[in-house]
Amino acid sequence: MKIRGPAGVGGADAIRGTGPPRSKAVKGTSSASRADSVEISEMAMFLEKLSRLPDIRQDKVDAVMTALANGTYETPEKLEKAIDALLEDLW
Repeated sequence: MKIRGPAGVGGADAIRGTGPPRSKAVKGTSSASRADSVEISEMAMFLEKLSRLPDIRQDKVDAVMTALANGTYETPEKLEKAIDALLEDLW
């Protein structure tokens, strides 16, 4: 005896179609006439370069933050050197 839910609906019976299984064909394409390709955006390349930068040297960060707080760090020469080093690392 099978017990079904309200109105005779329910149960764990498999759902079956009325005909044989069909495969979906895609017109106009074949594996021989089409090659896969990948395009990497400039942003992805930039992020990949960022991921290869060295870990943070906390002692250096702390020293610079202290110098900035004291007003003894910001000089045009240091700023130019830092920008050049950053650009060299990224490009």
